[in-house]
Amino acid sequence: MKVLIGYAMLIAAALGSVTSHSEDARWWKGNTHAHSWWSDGDMPPELIASWYKSHGYHFLVLSDHNIMQEGEKWYPIDKPPRRPEQILKAYETYKNTFKDDWIEERVVDGNREVKLKTLDEFRSFYEEKDRFIFIKGEEITDRYKAHPVHMNGVNLVEYIPPQGGHSVVDTIQNNIDAVVAQSKAFNQPMVIHLNHPNFYFAQTAEDFFYLNVDEDDGFFEMYNGHSHVENYGDEHHQSAERMWDIVLAKRVGELRKSLIYGVAVDDAHEYTKWGVGVTNPGRGWIMVKSAYLTPNEITRAIKRGDFYNSTGVNLKSIERDGNSITIEVDGERGVNYTIEFVGTLKNADLSATRATEDHTHFHVTDHEHREVYRYSEDIGKVLKRVDGKKARYEASGEEIYVRVRITSDRAHPNPYQEGDLEMAWTQPFLFQ
Repeated sequence: MKVLIGYAMLIAAALGSVTSHSEDARWWKGNTHAHSWWSDGDMPPELIASWYKSHGYHFLVLSDHNIMQEGEKWYPIDKPPRRPEQILKAYETYKNTFKDDWIEERVVDGNREVKLKTLDEFRSFYEEKDRFIFIKGEEITDRYKAHPVHMNGVNLVEYIPPQGGHSVVDTIQNNIDAVVAQSKAFNQPMVIHLNHPNFYFAQTAEDFFYLNVDEDDGFFEMYNGHSHVENYGDEHHQSAERMWDIVLAKRVGELRKSLIYGVAVDDAHEYTKWGVGVTNPGRGWIMVKSAYLTPNEITRAIKRGDFYNSTGVNLKSIERDGNSITIEVDGERGVNYTIEFVGTLKNADLSATRATEDHTHFHVTDHEHREVYRYSEDIGKVLKRVDGKKARYEASGEEIYVRVRITSDRAHPNPYQEGDLEMAWTQPFLFQ
């Protein structure tokens, strides 16, 4: 009975996906994964905020590793931990942008250091009603043995230390539970998403099958613009998008568990050097449907699934009416679009076959090879394809889920990989 009730709840959630609670709702552009001098970014947070705001973003999460932008921290200019030429370039820009009485410096053993400004100190420079806000966050940077487990807490109140665990799955679950516990303690909506699952191929689809999450607490990055996270997989490993389909099919179609939403981010670290192979901002983001641009309302909308992912394609509308899904692209003149309805049918083969062993090497003694499995191409197949700016899909009732992928014929201006086109992806819809 509990399983049936839970399944009914997740269907209800998906039926209402991208359905606003207000006629005044609109799309807000934001990024939930970016780094600054507070951890391993090459620029101070003030300049990063300026970049995002000036490029049309409405909200930003500065998600530095195992730290929030609070307390006292000094950043070494002359002996930085990485990218010395880029750090010096950012420092000169910082000095030319702000008055001398804003930037606090000291010299330690003959080397310059800059005192980092906290979020509370600089947020008023950039935040504007209905234009731009910050949402507090942290990249909870954990690991199980040699497997990195990085997870972004969004709309946090307090720092959350890495929770650890007895396996990759246990580590993921413990960090999810920590964010959920803080959300309940402060009565504030929060999101946690698993970052770049193919980073060192540390996660597999199977890691998400049995996660214990409510219908609004399951997320992972189905697109990450970081140049070194194997976003598209390799000959032995699925792409992050393919992994998403496998997780959806197994969790919903076989295990009767809740949806896992997909998130697109840029995971920016570098703002002073640009190009393919550099971890730049502006590669991937989410568009959130909400009546209000506030941290809590944006977070609530994300938890409802009222958002889509983009690398450059904008959507005018996503409509669900009974068994129909209608997508309309906010198209640009001279750009062509292909709309694909991607899903898995109830009669699909959801079984797995063992593939060759995962030969990813970490050059450390505590690495454990993980099994790699193959799944039928019936999982996540294209159910309908339409060329144009508007398309409709009428579900037959045989679908486990349907999501929509939109591809333009315009090249991404600063791609994750050469040849990338501007795209967008909706969240999955369920049908009874």
